[in-house]
Amino acid sequence: MRPGQTPSLAKRLLALTLTFGKFGGITFGGGYAIVALLEDELVRKKGWLTQDELFNIITIGESTPGPIAVNTATFVGYRLAGVLGGVVATAALVFPAWLVIVIVSGFYLQFRENTWVAAALAGIRVAAIVLIARAFIRMGQGVPRNAANAIAGALAFVSVALLGLNALWFVVGGLLFGVLWYGVRPRLAARGGAGP
Repeated sequence: MRPGQTPSLAKRLLALTLTFGKFGGITFGGGYAIVALLEDELVRKKGWLTQDELFNIITIGESTPGPIAVNTATFVGYRLAGVLGGVVATAALVFPAWLVIVIVSGFYLQFRENTWVAAALAGIRVAAIVLIARAFIRMGQGVPRNAANAIAGALAFVSVALLGLNALWFVVGGLLFGVLWYGVRPRLAARGGAGP
């Protein structure tokens, strides 16, 4: 599904199933760990989206109720194959994790004290932190470097990470900041410059 090609709906749905099924089966560490993998697969390898399009979808996915990975799968699926694509991409992403949980839950009580299982989970946590850090760096490269963004980002980080305030308010605040700073402010400046 390269730009300029229009494969059939069946081929698009199959591609979504294989791609998001793979993500669902190999991604550990939650939604943010999948961001770097999404960029590598959807932008660099498959060319389904531009980097800006993917980051806009991720931003919307983070701003709406539900897990970011599931929301992003839904948006990407919808973008590529309509409502059915959104359903298929979401189901493909969720199914491997659901299957693993069903299998693991049957053996959890037997293996929760096993030192090898604990060691494996510790290693997975380290890998997840690396993936999340990589996603942070990649997404940060797409943000304009200016004083307003630096101040807004620093305030949000300190408030959420250090003071423990609810992140939801900063999502809403970021929305308002973007509208006012990047939408209203340039228009007011343009009107002021166009005056007599």
